[in-house]
Amino acid sequence: MELKGIKNILFDFGGVLVKLNPQACLDAFGALGAPQVADYLTPYGHTGPFGLFENGKIGLEEFRKEIRRIFGIKAGDEEIDRAWAAFLEDIPLENTTIVHNLSKKYRLFLLSNTNPIHIRKLEQFEQAGRPLNQCFEKCYLSYEIGFSKPHKEFFEHVLKDSCLKAEECLLIDDGPANCRSAEALGMKTLCPGSVEDLSKFFPEMLNTVTAEKTMATIGFFDGVHLGHKQLIASLRQEAAQRNLVSLVLAFWPHPRMVLHSDYCPQLLNDCSEKLALLRACGADHTRLVRFDKQLARMSAFEFMNQVLKKEWNVACLLAGYDHRFGKNKEEDFDNYRRYGDVLGIEVLKAGPVLLPDSSKAISSSYIREALLKGEILKANAALGYDYTIKGRVGGGYGVGRKLGFPTANIIPSSPHKLIPLPASYIVLAEVENRLYPGMLNIGQRPTLQNGCQRSIEVHLIDFSGDLYDKEITVHFKKHLRPEKRFPSTEELSNQLKLDREAVLRFFKQ
Repeated sequence: MELKGIKNILFDFGGVLVKLNPQACLDAFGALGAPQVADYLTPYGHTGPFGLFENGKIGLEEFRKEIRRIFGIKAGDEEIDRAWAAFLEDIPLENTTIVHNLSKKYRLFLLSNTNPIHIRKLEQFEQAGRPLNQCFEKCYLSYEIGFSKPHKEFFEHVLKDSCLKAEECLLIDDGPANCRSAEALGMKTLCPGSVEDLSKFFPEMLNTVTAEKTMATIGFFDGVHLGHKQLIASLRQEAAQRNLVSLVLAFWPHPRMVLHSDYCPQLLNDCSEKLALLRACGADHTRLVRFDKQLARMSAFEFMNQVLKKEWNVACLLAGYDHRFGKNKEEDFDNYRRYGDVLGIEVLKAGPVLLPDSSKAISSSYIREALLKGEILKANAALGYDYTIKGRVGGGYGVGRKLGFPTANIIPSSPHKLIPLPASYIVLAEVENRLYPGMLNIGQRPTLQNGCQRSIEVHLIDFSGDLYDKEITVHFKKHLRPEKRFPSTEELSNQLKLDREAVLRFFKQ
């Protein structure tokens, strides 16, 4: 890609960084009883409530109400949000890497005709370990600025607001009309055919390999627990002794999700949490390795040769005591060492980290088992930190407020995050950089006859204000009591008062 004279790259979102999937959206709305949605959607702009929402003429609540009114459906907020969110697929990890590497050489901006639901996909930059504020200098979103592409006012606003010269800008947009408007102002443009084409224009930006020889360890590292931390500490020590660069390679997504499309893992970390925890371990480099079907077909020898040796310049491999890789699961450490002799890769084996007063090794499966039993103290001790769940506060039933204990209904950010045993817990909740003690209930609200629907509700002590649609992170501290059905709401209210006293005692101690 010729970028002579270019100082600024302006990225479109849908169709460039993330692939559009209008059929999935139509299917989702059809399942809600609204097949007429197809009449309102086009590839480069929408009409009706979708267009109003995209241009900031109506907010999220009004959008949902309009969807119910126009199409005559009774879908809940979350169902409508999920159906509209299905219009976009996930952001490929390769694209986050390209953007991140380009940001080191150019000023990058995001220009998108979008809305508050679709733009949540940007969270996947964080999940890929690419903080958004390190990738884009500024995001120009139609619903925030009040007008949309291809109107020239959109591009004029961007140029003026960020003090850009049009001739120094490259717009990458899949909309031909958008590109024509930008060209009329003097910008250069690139109109890729699909999101899959982006890597063809910037293949060099996918190269994250160091020219220095490395010592690596590899794995999925779910939980980044004390065993993983000891492994990386050993990696750093051994690498220093050999004058090598220490490198942690973490697979993503979960291999079984790639091999079995219907598999739904219960993970201890989402991608961004895992990367943050791994980087805090202090290796020279921490990188994601995208696990796909091509990688799954590799033998251990092929993986060591094509990925470790050729891509990452690995001179020494530190294997976890029980880690196996390659399509043949019968291959073990002895095989890796033999392949290493052929390839010129020294292969070492790390020992396990044992639980206190036990011969049992710390493992992700041990922690998952503890959480599913509600044994928070055991899980946290093996993790070396508090287990957390992050999410957005959604609409609730308002019953807690009537009982004097208003609760926030948490919608987890990751659908694959493990939810502990249904019960009540002592937690510390983080909202807008402030911490609040709280009591959290996971379950089916049996006293309130909630049916089979699971809820995650937290009451924050000493909090006042509106939590709706805010981001919240809860840190699990201790199991409080099992989920229980009370004969009346009065008895439930009395129990909640006792729970509150228990939470305050815990934090006072």
